[in-house]
Amino acid sequence: MQDIKAIFSSRYAGSVDYYAAMLRFGSVGICAYEHYNKKDKHLNRMEIVGTNGIQLLSVPLSKPNSSMRVAEIMLSEHGNWRHIHWGALFSAYGRTPFFDYFADDLKHIYEDSGIDTMLALNMALHNAIIDFLALPIETVVLDEKVEHDGSKCADMRDSKMDFTPLSDYRYYQIWQDRYGFQEGMSILDLLFNEGREAIFILNKMLG
Repeated sequence: MQDIKAIFSSRYAGSVDYYAAMLRFGSVGICAYEHYNKKDKHLNRMEIVGTNGIQLLSVPLSKPNSSMRVAEIMLSEHGNWRHIHWGALFSAYGRTPFFDYFADDLKHIYEDSGIDTMLALNMALHNAIIDFLALPIETVVLDEKVEHDGSKCADMRDSKMDFTPLSDYRYYQIWQDRYGFQEGMSILDLLFNEGREAIFILNKMLG
């Protein structure tokens, strides 16, 4: 296994701050063996900025409980959420400069019924985002606990982990004239608004 520098919890199109933290380490592991914690809302929720301001998108899960590992959490098809989430993203970002460049890949992920676990969905989005933005982040999924040197591998899994940037940052947001700049949105917000310039924003956040 590659020499990972930090372990992160799985997140649904994690925040801009989350990806800046990943970029700081470069080589990271996504923990699939930790147990489900209903207090950790990031596993299946993301925040975007749309026509009505900040919007929370939440993926329904199929009867999760604390004895289940993240890798075992199945998606529920309740409420036609795939269609709703795709529609929300289209409504929020359809007129952004880079939507059309990434839309087909993103829509394909949402339409793929073979993606039936939360981890699989999160990793499909993560890998597509890393690939599109050409981020120098190497990722492995950790299916079981591995021994590591704590001085060399940071544990970033705490649901209360502070991903606050080391320096102030701003980037173009299509709705900022109406709602002001919104920090901590999903990485998709940065991707659609700034495209491959995102890496410069992320590096700026690192100070």
